[in-house]
Amino acid sequence: MKQLLKKIYIGIGMAGALTVAACNTDFLNTKPLGEATKDDVWQDQALAEAFVNEIYNGLSSGGFLETMLSSATDETMFTHNYGMKNMGEATISPTDAEYVNNRGTFQWDDMYKRIRACNVFFQNIGNAPFNRTAVGDRMRGEVYFLRAYFYHQLVRAYGGVPLIDTVYTLSDKDYTIARNSFSDCVEHIVRDCDSAAALLQGKENITVKGRATEGGALALKSRILIYAASDLYDFPTASTKAPVIATVATHDVLGYTSGDRAARWRRAKAAALAVMDLHRYTLAFATPATPEEASTNYQKMFLADNSESIFSRYFVNAKSEAGGQIGLYNGLNGYHNWSGNTPTQLLVDDYEMADGTPFNWANPMHKAQPYLNRDPRFYASILYDGANWRQRPSDVAAKDPANQAQTGIYEVWDAEHSQTINAPGLDTRQGPVENWNGSFTGYYMKKFIDPAVDAQYFRQEVPYPFFRYTEVLFNYAEACMELGEEDETRKYLNEIRTRAGMPAITESGAALKARLQREKEIEMVFEEQRFFDVRRWMVAPSTVGRALRGINVVGKLKPNVKVTLYQHNEANYDYTYTPVTLVNENRMWLDKMYFMPLQRDEMNRNNKLVQNPGY
Repeated sequence: MKQLLKKIYIGIGMAGALTVAACNTDFLNTKPLGEATKDDVWQDQALAEAFVNEIYNGLSSGGFLETMLSSATDETMFTHNYGMKNMGEATISPTDAEYVNNRGTFQWDDMYKRIRACNVFFQNIGNAPFNRTAVGDRMRGEVYFLRAYFYHQLVRAYGGVPLIDTVYTLSDKDYTIARNSFSDCVEHIVRDCDSAAALLQGKENITVKGRATEGGALALKSRILIYAASDLYDFPTASTKAPVIATVATHDVLGYTSGDRAARWRRAKAAALAVMDLHRYTLAFATPATPEEASTNYQKMFLADNSESIFSRYFVNAKSEAGGQIGLYNGLNGYHNWSGNTPTQLLVDDYEMADGTPFNWANPMHKAQPYLNRDPRFYASILYDGANWRQRPSDVAAKDPANQAQTGIYEVWDAEHSQTINAPGLDTRQGPVENWNGSFTGYYMKKFIDPAVDAQYFRQEVPYPFFRYTEVLFNYAEACMELGEEDETRKYLNEIRTRAGMPAITESGAALKARLQREKEIEMVFEEQRFFDVRRWMVAPSTVGRALRGINVVGKLKPNVKVTLYQHNEANYDYTYTPVTLVNENRMWLDKMYFMPLQRDEMNRNNKLVQNPGY
């Protein structure tokens, strides 16, 4: 009986508890402890800053990706058989554009996700209590810059794109929208840059390293306006040079259909001058004493901040950020690195001799010693056969006590069998160390690679330069050239060349234009400039359309010399250098490649989109 009553009391107690719970529904409104509501974000300055910080993630690792955009140009070749080949062979399409979809820095859907986040910020920041404080102004300036940057990435890849400044919701009846004209897109980017610059003016004292600044906003404006003035975006010019462009359904999405080109160049010149007039940036290491110092300075310039850094992406080793793996991605396989993006012979040949004359394989002296007396930037940017490098890893050190790049085939003396044998270099695809990772071209990247870091195990903290002052000087010089102001053009090009330890240029007319384009190729190598420059200049067929080239290096022992452990030494070896056409990629150019294809999924989702020509 007692047991039965106990069960009854317990049942009554449970029922009572349930009744009370049913009457009190406060627990349904409990906030998740690990999350913040929308209302919380815009009432709390720290949460709003965290929201802005997340938008910065749209910058990714800048150009420090495993598959670099340089491998879609004549700068480098991507060693591994994925990610970039269809770009080099001009086979990308609305259904097959692997780099554009998965690895590129201008992915359509990702850029629009970030643009939407910017629009969410602007929709809510007006009601925030800190909106008109110095920090609120700084955040608004940053987001204007970021939205401008994301749109500029889309525009320089696709042409005019849909401009969306509102936040779509589930209640919207129509999500489709047509592409805006190229001109509309440029003006939108310029307005956002102007807004950013105005809001960020004088905010350097409260700006954390890596955030947008006034200089960054004005540099972005300078870039988009130099693009806007270029041949590719003047529709009559572009469609004459590449007739496929004329087949686009709506002409103004790809450029200006009319207007004053000289006025566009004047506007671009003024935008570059606005950055120069800040007097905040200067060429780093502007006056080297010797070519050797110029080379050392140029290499050092890309390992840390300096006087020409305008806006950069920074990486922290402790956070295991992917951008810090640029050394692993591109380092020599003889160091257990992946040799992903390797310089081509085309690029190497474009480096001038130290006296400013072109390199020429038909010149017997050049052919016999192709790495002697070159532009100092060559030695700072490219690892070639025999170049000194960092200490080998412990399991390879005994094979190369000299720590030199070995990209050739060399004779060595086999004492056991009393004969010479051929020994593939440690950094080749036939060598004894990770041969599957070796370079096909015979070269490796040096620029941006920190020799103090063992890339096999550690990430480096080298910043990626989205904008540096040298680009602004190139923009200014190019605009001056197009306006016939050749003295100004030569003045600023020669400032860049002086810093590089190279002689001044004196050309005029078409020869000056060719020198400017070559100078920018060399100075800005691996910085995601070449891909867009050859397009906007419309010189792609004669540059990135060239067949892929590499080098074969052979070292033959001199008579009576018996070397058992290879080391680059011209007293012991006679070297031959043979440029070769590589068959790994069937490099070619089709004019449809001036613009990237809109992907089929995007076209299916939005029937108002117009496809780019040729796809």
